[in-house]
Amino acid sequence: MRASISLMAKYVPSIKFVGGPHTFTKHAVTAHACAPNGVLPSKSSSSTSSYSSSPSIPFESRNFLSKRFRYQVIEDIEIEDVLSGGADVLTN
Repeated sequence: MRASISLMAKYVPSIKFVGGPHTFTKHAVTAHACAPNGVLPSKSSSSTSSYSSSPSIPFESRNFLSKRFRYQVIEDIEIEDVLSGGADVLTN
């Protein structure tokens, strides 16, 4: 026990902060520059809130994009490989 106390007394942290302790300055809440219509963040909002309640973003189907961005048709053999967990996939 005494050995651990004497070791703690000699401990010097390897990180040294310049300027001493920093103070927290509270700023007024303002709208973000990219916020639609200058909407302010609400106190009840959190990072886990969903975006489904936002009607301002229209849904766009990938079918209207060029051919390389559209969904590709999945073949039956690919479906079977996925459903089997890759157990039936043969390697050459």
